[in-house]
Formats: sequence, C-alpha cells, structure tokens
Amino acid sequence: MVGVDIGGTFTDCVAMDAGGTMTVGKALSTPDDYSVGALNAVRDAAGNLGLRDEDELLASARLFFHACTIGDNALLTGSGAVTGLITTKGFADTLRIMRGRFTDGVPESEIFHLSRLDKPAPMVPRPLIKEVDERVDYKGSVLVRLDPEQVARVVEELVADGAEAVAVSLIWSVANEGHEQAIAEVVGERHPEVFLSLSSEVAPYLGEYERTATTVFNACIGPRISAYIQRLGGRLREHGLAGEPLIMQSYGGVLGVDATARNAIGTIESGPSAGVTGSAWLGRLMDLPDILATDMGGTTFKVSVIRDGIIEKDYKPVLLRHQIYATKIWVESIGAGGGSIAWTDPKTGLLKVGPEGAGAQPGPACYGLGGVEPTVSDADLVLGYLNPDYFLGGRLSLDAERARRAIEEKVAQPLGLSVEAAAGGIYRIINAHMSDLIRRATVERGYDPRDFTLFAFGGAGPVHAARYAAELGIRQVVVPLTASVHSATGLVSSDVVYQYGKSDRMQVPADPERVNRAFDELVRRARADLAAAGFEGGVRIERSLDMRYRYQVHELNVVMPEGTEPLSEEELGGVYERFDDLYERTYGRGSGYREAGKEIMNFRLTATGVLDKPRIQSYPLSSASADAALKGRRKVFFEEFDAPRDTPVYDFDALRPGNEMGGPAIIETPVTTIVVNPADRAVMDAYRNIRLLVGA
Repeated sequence: MVGVDIGGTFTDCVAMDAGGTMTVGKALSTPDDYSVGALNAVRDAAGNLGLRDEDELLASARLFFHACTIGDNALLTGSGAVTGLITTKGFADTLRIMRGRFTDGVPESEIFHLSRLDKPAPMVPRPLIKEVDERVDYKGSVLVRLDPEQVARVVEELVADGAEAVAVSLIWSVANEGHEQAIAEVVGERHPEVFLSLSSEVAPYLGEYERTATTVFNACIGPRISAYIQRLGGRLREHGLAGEPLIMQSYGGVLGVDATARNAIGTIESGPSAGVTGSAWLGRLMDLPDILATDMGGTTFKVSVIRDGIIEKDYKPVLLRHQIYATKIWVESIGAGGGSIAWTDPKTGLLKVGPEGAGAQPGPACYGLGGVEPTVSDADLVLGYLNPDYFLGGRLSLDAERARRAIEEKVAQPLGLSVEAAAGGIYRIINAHMSDLIRRATVERGYDPRDFTLFAFGGAGPVHAARYAAELGIRQVVVPLTASVHSATGLVSSDVVYQYGKSDRMQVPADPERVNRAFDELVRRARADLAAAGFEGGVRIERSLDMRYRYQVHELNVVMPEGTEPLSEEELGGVYERFDDLYERTYGRGSGYREAGKEIMNFRLTATGVLDKPRIQSYPLSSASADAALKGRRKVFFEEFDAPRDTPVYDFDALRPGNEMGGPAIIETPVTTIVVNPADRAVMDAYRNIRLLVGA
C-alpha cells in the first residue's frame, strides 16, 4: 500500500507491506506540476526499499492513496476556473449579502475595527451571475415552472463570457431538486465540456448562502482537481500502477477519481486530515484515546483534537471568510513552520516570526536554493539541533554559514544580539506561537491539555514539540515512526468513505416513521455507491442527526448506534438525551436548556467501505542500553544553559524498542530530528515510535 501526500515544501511517501513494515520517501514539492514531486517521492521510497525504481514499487502496489493541495492553492491564489452561477430570480446577491456573516474567518484583532472591515471580494463577478424564473416552496411544490429556453439562453451567455464551470443553486432545491437537474441536462447537452456543480448534490442543506457558497467553491476548483488527478492517474499507470489512485477527503476517508472530481470541495485541507486520521489509527494501537495531533511542516502548524478515540469534525467550516457546508476534520492552523521567516518590526523594533514563509522555492537560506531570509530552520541549524550533513538522510546538505549570515543581517544586527541569541529568540517565539494555538484548541474550548497525549509530526515538529508541550503541562509526546511523513501514513490507514445528508426540520419528539424514511433514502444511495466501488461486504454505515435547542443557532451532531435497522420511539428518545449530554460537555455544565424543546435540522449518513490493512509491525522490548546507537556528539544550545552543551547524538535506525536515554540528547532519523531537552527522557516503544516523557 502506497500513500503520497503533497505539502507546501515537501512531498511525502509511505509504503507499507503485507507484514506491516513501513518505508518512507521524501522529495521537494514541485509547484509547477505536483505529479512530478509525487513520483519523485515514490522513487525515493523505492530506493529505500532496495527496489530498482518507482516502476517496480508501483507495479507491486495493491492500493495507491493520495492527498493534494491543488484545490487549496487554486483558491488561495485565485487561479481556479472562471465560474458562473445560476440562481433563482431575485437571489443573485446571496453571495454578496453573506447573511451578514462578514466577520467569519477574521482575526480577533481586526474584528474590533469593524469600520475598517470590508467583505471579501465576490467569489463570482456580478456579470457571471444569472437568474432564472423558477420557484419551489419549502414543501417541494413547484410554484413557477422552469423555462428550458430561458435556461439555454442563460447558459450560452455564461459560456460566451468565459465560464469554464457553472454552479447551480436554486431556492428550496433541498426539498425538490427537479429544476436543478433540468438545468444540468441543458448544460450537459449544449456544453459537456463545462464543469457542473449542483447545490442539491454538493450541499443539500438548509441555508441558501452557505449552500450557494459551497456549490461555487466546488465549481471553482473542480476543473483543476479533475485535470490534476486524471493526469496523475495517467502517469502512475505509465509507471506500473494497475488501479486508480484513491484521493483523500477532508472528512477523513478516500474516494475514487470520478467521485472526487464531482465533490472537489472535499479535497480542501485533505493532507492535514490524513495526519489526524493516522494519529487516531496509531492511538488505537497504543491505547491512547485522547490525543492532540500537531503537525509542523515547512509552512504551517496545525492542531486537531481526538477525544475518547473520536476525531472532532467541523460541519460548517469557514473557507476564505465564507461559511460552507463541507464536513471536514476540525483543524486549526497558523503560519508557523520550518520555513517561517523571522523579521524585525520596523515600528516596534521587536522580533517577529511568521506568518510569511519561504516555501519550497527558494526555501530557507540554509537550503542554498536562493533563499536569503532567516527562517525557523536556519535558527534550528545555528542552535545545533539540525545536522547540516544529515538533512533528509544526507540527500540535502544544509549551509550553516548562509543560515548564520541571514540571521545576523536581518535579526541579530538590528536587535544588537549575537547570532546564537537571535536564533534562540526565533526558536522560543515560534514555540510560543504553537503553544498559543494549542491553548486556543483546548483551554478556550473547555479542555485541559494536560489530559491529552501530544502527537508531534511533520518534518519540523519533533525539533520543537517537547518545548511547546512543556509550556502547556503536557507530560507525554509521541513522535511517530513516520513523523515527517505522518499524513502519508494516515493515507494508508484510510478507508473508502462516502458522506450523505439532507435537511428536514422536525420538532422533537419526531415521528419515527418520518425519521426512518429520511435515513432509508440515504442508505439506498450509500449501498449503491459502495457496490459500484466494489464493496459488497465489509461495509459500515453510521447515521447521525444535527440537533439544536429550539430558536438557537448552535447545532450539534449526535451520532447514533451503528447499523441501518429502523429506529423506535424509545431509541430516538435515547438520541435526544445524548444531545443534552453532548451540549453540556461542549458548552459547559448547566448550559443546556431542555425547557426550550429540541429540533432536528439535518440527517447525515457516513458509509464506509473497509479496506484490508496490515497491522503495524511491533517488536519485543529490549533492556539493552542505547549506547550502541550513539553516532557522535556535537555542541547544542539549550535555554537551560548559558553556553552550548556537548550533546550525544543517536542514530534512530540503530535504536531498539525499549532503549531509553535522558536529555539533553538528539535523535537523528533520515527524515526528521528529535530533540530531547535536558529535563526530559526518551524511550522507543514497541512500534518504534519515540515517546518523550516531559520533565521525567
């Protein structure tokens, strides 16, 4: 099984054989054509396996998983397809009005200055928004019939104006999708080359603004996603892959090429979602139900929460300041990574780090690829944490002199510091940024971070993890065996997952027959799609309800017992009680208001085609000393000491499960570096993960 994840700086590959042994590969990302970097990473993994080339590895691959940033980049850079929108007459300004939610996604520091705050640029220019005469009421009854000739005229106008994709979002299509389907037929007949996105398929939920925004985003990135995965699939076949690639979705499962092309919005932030999926999978093996999954790569730092073994989801995420309907794993992120640029604020004279980054090209100054700005990686090198001759296992040599020069010119001299003191400041500031984000993800949401185990992954994460964990009182950090390619590890632990939903507002207690009828419709669609994907057995179906107290706006998703059996009135009563418990767990004891009554807003169904996966290989624990893995010593700066400390450096590949070492120490792997601080202790567990016992 092979998984490839494209990041902002590096492209990662994990190959797992039938015995559960994992091998990693890594290559620089190639923004001009990401499929090149993907194949380069596969080639590196093949070399690490002792194979001739990537063709030999791909020919032996039973499954190929992939997570990409194509959709994210298209939206962030404004390079998505030219998109037109067809909507009901009188609703052309839905996107611009935004239901008054123009502060979504805005930092708190800016919200305080509302007079200076403007709405984001329109996702679709007004000339590319067309209205059609049609109307359906909330029960699904047709009040004004659609005119096919008017639709044909509108479609021709959009194509003539350059539309490459068309989004269709009509009022009350959640109750009757007939008119949207009729428009789809006209577009398909007249312009089959145009990418089509229907709100009744992409976001079948109440809320005209959110539904329209989701449909437009899907249309905007759909052609780019479709073209990329078709191109990638072709290249993989040329190099020996027998099947089609399975593409990661942001809710934590994978889909085939065609399903992904239709639901392109699902690929947004799919890479981080894969990392969280991998953490949950590994956590189950290690019997760790409460996990803070932290990912520090070259560009960003991300954190997600796994509580009681369940990954937290976001059903109404904010994308480019627009709230959308696209279920995704809850991930909070900031611009803090190995490539984050350090700079001095000209107004205050203070040292700042990020959010701007050096990216893969030109990268940090120490890469020697043309970068001149001082970054976190440059500081890590100056402090002695990184080995200039063993970065990426020695495939890339780091230029320590370039790193020193960049920090000296841009940070040390302006602040009147030594280069080492400036590097230490960069290191502490980036750690503070990351601990602040974890604090927002836990303390501000009612969790105590000390109750969690912190998983640290991403290429840069293990250098910093023990420091930001210590600031939060977290006692254990797990650095997975595949830390620097952990999102790729999450890919090979994934299943094929389809998501379905519909809006049907009901007051509680709801009619069980009506509830079962709504779920039965979704179950039929799920079974048909899973059968088409080759799943007859090994199918898991999970139903859930979005509920809220009446007249409130805070909805919570309540998961129901697994299965598809009809629900009785008594079983539904248990669901209503679970909502009350979940509400108080989420918003605090005493916050529930049962007297207000409850209502069901949405029905959701997750259908999983379970893929056969080998169990990660485990090894017996040894009582032998770690001294056999000692590869040398070097001078390293730690904030506990006034001068650099002569520090033992261990070869990860030579360590054996059960080996322990006290800090200060450095553990070097071919793909990342683990820093064991002076007060900490490290141990390799049975799965060859490194566990850092903070303060032990």
